[in-house]
Amino acid sequence: MLIAVALVQALAGCGHPQAKTESMKPCIAIQQTSPEIVSVDDSGNTTEPIRVTVAARGESEDLKGGRVIYTENDLQIKAIPVGDLHTGVQNVTIAPGLHVTSSSEFFETVLRQPDGKEGPSLNFPLNSRYSAPPVEARPPAPSASDSSGDSDQPIATIAPGVDRQEAESIRQFGASEVGITSWDGFIKKTSDEDANSPPQTLTLRGVNFKDGMLVRFRTLKGGQRVEATSPLAHTATVATLVKPSDYIPNNPSALMSAVVVVPVRITHAAKSQYSVLTAHAESSLVSNGELQVRLGDFDDDVSIVFEQSYKPGVVAVWPSNRLKLDVNFEIGTVLADKCSL
Repeated sequence: MLIAVALVQALAGCGHPQAKTESMKPCIAIQQTSPEIVSVDDSGNTTEPIRVTVAARGESEDLKGGRVIYTENDLQIKAIPVGDLHTGVQNVTIAPGLHVTSSSEFFETVLRQPDGKEGPSLNFPLNSRYSAPPVEARPPAPSASDSSGDSDQPIATIAPGVDRQEAESIRQFGASEVGITSWDGFIKKTSDEDANSPPQTLTLRGVNFKDGMLVRFRTLKGGQRVEATSPLAHTATVATLVKPSDYIPNNPSALMSAVVVVPVRITHAAKSQYSVLTAHAESSLVSNGELQVRLGDFDDDVSIVFEQSYKPGVVAVWPSNRLKLDVNFEIGTVLADKCSL
């Protein structure tokens, strides 16, 4: 009984005969596809089977030569033979290896240094379109008088919501070095449906920011590297250090903030859809969930290399992922800390 009810519901949109003498037309309807998020390797090929649950109606001749049509952004990418269908509910399977325009779960940002070289890269999560940012309150801003008296460069001014330790940390940067100390932002994947949505932005904090300074973004889509740039804007000073009177320090004296728009080229994800057709019947297009490069080998998927001269950097890692540090002690040691973003 449950199967019969499911079949009736699945085929409800196929239409009915207009007259008693008119025969029932063959019909196919996709009930669901699974998994909702398809695992894809670095080359853009699926690594697991995709199951399409189909309800079909018609004579055997009508349901011969079944094919699953895979489309991206309304363009047919591939037709996959799945054999003859039969009346009723059935599963057809797309074998691993289907090449798709997947989107990585991460994107990378790099700020260019004054000498033209790129600084260390930072990896940011690229979240699902339907995810919501976590609710985290930033710590209350301490007053300048709370600064440690051990330094000859104590905090002179600090804006509300700025962490005192972050303001003091700018002493480790070179006087002209461009560096990022922290950021705020929750970046989600986009599609054609988001064309009229406001741009997504990251708020960066660091040193020696200037309006117009280019940020380079990188990610993987369908196994291919995608790059784009976007300029810093709304640069402002959020904290300053006292300037010594007897010498010129070799470090920045101001913690700055700036806003950068994350390019749509980086966040845009292809709209993947499936339809099933046979000799005399075809289903409507059904959207799949998401296509993502899922984390497998950390070395291949998310990595960051620190040279000895680099300042502290950040690697974004999902809670369920493994984190591995390879340290060459002949070159130097590394101090690592784990914390939530």
